[in-house]
Amino acid sequence: MKIFIRALALVLLFNASAAPADAQGASGAARQRITTASGVRVRVRPDMSTDELARLQLGVVVDELERSQEKAKVGQAEDYWYLIAAPGGLKGWVFGGLTAPFDAARREEIYRSIAGDRLGNKSASFADLADLVRFLDRAAKEVTRRDALAELEFARLRALARSLAAFSIGEQEKPPFKQWTAERAAEIVYSEPSGQWYVRADLLWDLQKKYRDLPVAERIAWEAAETPLPGECETDLGCTLFYVSATHGKYLKLYPRGAHRDAALDGIVEVFNALVEDIRGSRHVYEVAAEEKADFRKTLATLRGQLAPVASPKAARLLKQLDEIERRFR
Repeated sequence: MKIFIRALALVLLFNASAAPADAQGASGAARQRITTASGVRVRVRPDMSTDELARLQLGVVVDELERSQEKAKVGQAEDYWYLIAAPGGLKGWVFGGLTAPFDAARREEIYRSIAGDRLGNKSASFADLADLVRFLDRAAKEVTRRDALAELEFARLRALARSLAAFSIGEQEKPPFKQWTAERAAEIVYSEPSGQWYVRADLLWDLQKKYRDLPVAERIAWEAAETPLPGECETDLGCTLFYVSATHGKYLKLYPRGAHRDAALDGIVEVFNALVEDIRGSRHVYEVAAEEKADFRKTLATLRGQLAPVASPKAARLLKQLDEIERRFR
């Protein structure tokens, strides 16, 4: 009996030391942390040289059980080590520089901060970006504020686009890239001429429409306008003008005074200058098939409607060039 009582006392003492007072909130609830990087290593002890128990994905919320007495330096970061309990019952130590405090009441703010930081990493690998997309898949299901949801949904499509650009043509049929494009098939499209995968631009335009009353909508529209469309027009004038109207022209129609107005106009100027130079020359490259004349005229009308509201000398010149193009192919 004495041995049993002594053993019980040791167990209680260990449990008390494993959850010190500074690891508890004012209400007595355990503090939590969230991983802010991909593949965060969980170790046996608070030391980089000790065995690795597991790796945690980006955005995993864990319970903080204990903090090391002293800070440690890992790479360029200096922080404490934390003993954590992860979902599934895993316990171990993680380096604090790869985590941040988590408060469920500030969930939207924390998720947006993580998304912004990870998208700001220009050297992010394919694995990092794929992990970010999956995190944002989960995060978008957990927020309730409409402005936060808009930012997270937008960030997810941007991260997806960057993940597709992170691998070359020769890698597309190899794992893990082939599995990734299969997993995201409903959201992406393959362009044969460029040999690249792109996010479907209509998803971005739909997102802009969904949040058109919020400031983020203009940024979404510009991302949509800059997203390549699959295929290639070559010498098909109707196709070339349709591409312009479906990208930069559509942005200008929605935001004739938008932050990216001049950039959108410059994109159209480049195309129109090439077209006018062609029709003024002796050897014409661009053409419009007879059976496509009706669609061609509709596209011209659409472009006029997109350019007319833009109060800019560039837009005025483009409208004149459009008249010249129409006269040539009337």
